[in-house]
Amino acid sequence: MRSFPLSVVALSFMPVFPSAAHPGDPFDGCGKADALRARFDAGLDPIDRPSGWSSREAFADTDVLHNALDLEIIPATTSIAGSNTMTIKSLADGLTEFTFMLRSNFTISQILFNNETTLTAASVGSYGRRVTLPRPIARDEVFTLRIAYAGPAVSRGFGSIEFTTAQGQPAVFTLSEPYFAATWWPAKDGDFGQPGDNSDKATFDLWITAPNPLATASNGVLQGIDALPNNRSRYRWRTEYPMASYLAAFGSSVYNRWTAQYEYPLEGGGQGTMPVEFFIWPSSDTPANRAAWERCIDMMHAFREPFGEYPFVNEKYGLYQFTFSGGMEHQTMSGQCCFGESLTAHELGHQWWGDAVTCRTWNDIWINEGFATYSEALWFERKPGSPGLSELHAAMAARRPPTDTGSVYRYDVSSVNSIFSSNFAYRKGAWVLHTLRHALGDDAFFDLLKAYRAAFEGSAATTDDFAYFASLHTGLDLAQYFDSWVYGSGAPNLTTSWNNLLVDGQRYLRLRVRQTQAANLPTFWFPLDVRATQPSGSHTARITSSAREAWYVIPLPGSGVVSSVAVDEFNWVLTGARNTESFAAGPPVVLAASPAPGDVVGAGEAPEQITLTFSENITANAANFTLTRDGSPVAFTYAYAPANFRVTLSFTEPLAPGAYSLAVADQVTANGRAMDGEFSGTLPSGNGTPGGAFVASFVVRSCPADFNADGFLDFFDLDAFIDCFEGQPCPPGATPDFNDDGFVDFFDLDAFVESFEAGC
Repeated sequence: MRSFPLSVVALSFMPVFPSAAHPGDPFDGCGKADALRARFDAGLDPIDRPSGWSSREAFADTDVLHNALDLEIIPATTSIAGSNTMTIKSLADGLTEFTFMLRSNFTISQILFNNETTLTAASVGSYGRRVTLPRPIARDEVFTLRIAYAGPAVSRGFGSIEFTTAQGQPAVFTLSEPYFAATWWPAKDGDFGQPGDNSDKATFDLWITAPNPLATASNGVLQGIDALPNNRSRYRWRTEYPMASYLAAFGSSVYNRWTAQYEYPLEGGGQGTMPVEFFIWPSSDTPANRAAWERCIDMMHAFREPFGEYPFVNEKYGLYQFTFSGGMEHQTMSGQCCFGESLTAHELGHQWWGDAVTCRTWNDIWINEGFATYSEALWFERKPGSPGLSELHAAMAARRPPTDTGSVYRYDVSSVNSIFSSNFAYRKGAWVLHTLRHALGDDAFFDLLKAYRAAFEGSAATTDDFAYFASLHTGLDLAQYFDSWVYGSGAPNLTTSWNNLLVDGQRYLRLRVRQTQAANLPTFWFPLDVRATQPSGSHTARITSSAREAWYVIPLPGSGVVSSVAVDEFNWVLTGARNTESFAAGPPVVLAASPAPGDVVGAGEAPEQITLTFSENITANAANFTLTRDGSPVAFTYAYAPANFRVTLSFTEPLAPGAYSLAVADQVTANGRAMDGEFSGTLPSGNGTPGGAFVASFVVRSCPADFNADGFLDFFDLDAFIDCFEGQPCPPGATPDFNDDGFVDFFDLDAFVESFEAGC
């Protein structure tokens, strides 16, 4: 199991799920699975069978700073001609070679180093092209490679470069995810069928020449449209935001265009505006479809609070229509086939999760797709007029995977079909976030997302990066959570049982939770809300399940017996079968102690006995209990009252001033089970499983001026009081209102100094 030390920091062509759509919306996801099935059914092979992977310099040896694509698409021959000028920075000492990807159907006519030296490329497999540089390149030196090429287009994946027709005219669309950018342009990219590395992002110029009347939509900001000979036009797009290779795209078709405005608050005050551009086929250009797409502006407002500002606000957002089934989150300009609300929310959500922060490898695709799928649910929760949580739960119920047998982390990335699993990368990935949100609470969860974005924006993250960062940022060790829910397969089956407990007039609920999934599946970590109904009303408590079998003792505010118990009634946790059974008694826990753990007892109030109340009729003896004062043992007389499950440790005289530690060994048993004694700050004790000593401390002051309660009166007490008086953290049990008049003022300082000078 991974352990996440707290000191470590480390697309979507969306599947359409009609059967699980949100009420009133036929889309749930981005259509990738359907697209793959359709291509197979049509007799098309969506993938290239590898002819060997390239042996190359380390991916981290270079940093591509900019790609300048100048391409002409020729529908009459379904071919491409053009060039890419790559600006590259060496990150290695003495770099001697550079590998780029360009599919073997293209012929390279020229490779020019720094606009002066002609190079040749050796082919490696179906995609790899390696050049030997004219001299070793020093670390941090920047150079350029201009690669001119031409050839017939061969489309792979979901349709990486498609020459087709739309509106009775030729049309060309690209969709490169995951590793098919090189089917239409020379790119630094990973090998086919390999995890890859999306961390090397670059800025882009995308100049696309096409025959009239085609218009071209692409990434970034339109710099201009050039009228060219032979009835052609060149659209010049540019983005200054670094972008992963697979997110570069264009769509050339007959379009109607319009622009709306997104208004947003500026950090220094005032209001900014950003264009939102739309490219729609004339046959689809209806008021209803325009309104449906313009809902993305409301979505930007809705996502701004949980995610932070739209990440490319200095350029644009846009939607263009294409022939693929579903949608694809090309950076700043998403392609969509259709107008469904979930589809639009999904692709917009990707601008944060997939584009600004990208999955580093294709194993980690859930970092893109799970986050975007959860963005759909967040939209239904937060859209104008939404009742809120009830819509969130309905949306997540609609996105429940029909099977949970696989893992969110995609171990097999040898094909697009294995990467883009709608059940696991999308739906189960969204449930991972949904459950984590409930475990952390809304404030902590959305603060985590914003901090994670700030740490990795403009680059890429792995699952381990996110998991380490989540542990670091929240202060929790979330290793079991990610090991079970992301790296592991399946989901927990739950079997629960309960009964009532009354001790010293206090009502408790005893609850047993068993995870009954198959033995070869993980033991999952998750929060459970438990609602107990009494005559006076209902009370909800939160527990954490992290073991195959666990017992919990929950204090209740009412005096009447519990008549019913609901466990996770709002389905925050993705589970398989849920069952109930007869209650079987569990281990004893400590319900109450006097003095209470952490108490600071005044000098004149030192106790002559300590009491501990248990949840069960225990089997114990004096040897199971230890009391020390300042590290030295304290003698006591042991007594146990089975009628109220109470142990009393008695002393011959009041306890002397000092720091005390009380330990109860887990040799204390009940019902054949060892005590569940771990104390984490509140009672009852325990973490749900048998075994674990109870250890708690308290202090008896030597006198009122022993402010730090260490049993001594010295200048450390004076320092502690002054810090507390000035607003710094106070010692446990201490307050700066030393004279207890309800005010913190200089009278308290005078009173403390007087007490300090008087001594003990």
